[in-house]
Amino acid sequence: MREENFTQTPEPLISNSADEATIRNLFQQLIDSWNRGNGNAYAAVFIEEADYVAFNGDHSKGREAIARQHQQLFDTFLKGTRLRGEVKSLQFLSPNIALVHAIGGTLMSWQSDTAKPGRKSIQTLVATKHEGEWRFASFHNTRIQPLGIGTIASGVTNLLWQRLFCRSK
Repeated sequence: MREENFTQTPEPLISNSADEATIRNLFQQLIDSWNRGNGNAYAAVFIEEADYVAFNGDHSKGREAIARQHQQLFDTFLKGTRLRGEVKSLQFLSPNIALVHAIGGTLMSWQSDTAKPGRKSIQTLVATKHEGEWRFASFHNTRIQPLGIGTIASGVTNLLWQRLFCRSK
């Protein structure tokens, strides 16, 4: 039986600096539209039938649902919040498909712009190119939670966050 080493990062299959810059810009558009509180602009970076999984496991299907749900959040619990994030890795799986990993977090309205986001998350996105245009087909957000004693504090924080700021299912 052959043993695989899953800790090594595979070599990219395709490299295209123009497409990479476009995808990184698309992620920045996602952040900028969040910071403006614009649900339609936030959803515009996704394909029509996109899959979107929020940090708490809520699953949205389609650009329209992403726009509607985010606008509701921007108008209420997330009003005035700012998103901070950056692409950490980008790998082309084919000329028209790229896997993106990003790290990000939210600053609440009362936090200064120089504050560090308290609840960091890692995002996995799949970008697809159709008719010359890149969009995200999938977005999965996972909260980064420390192990050990911090797990309890993180769990309590997440529970409060869900109770105070997230819509009920």
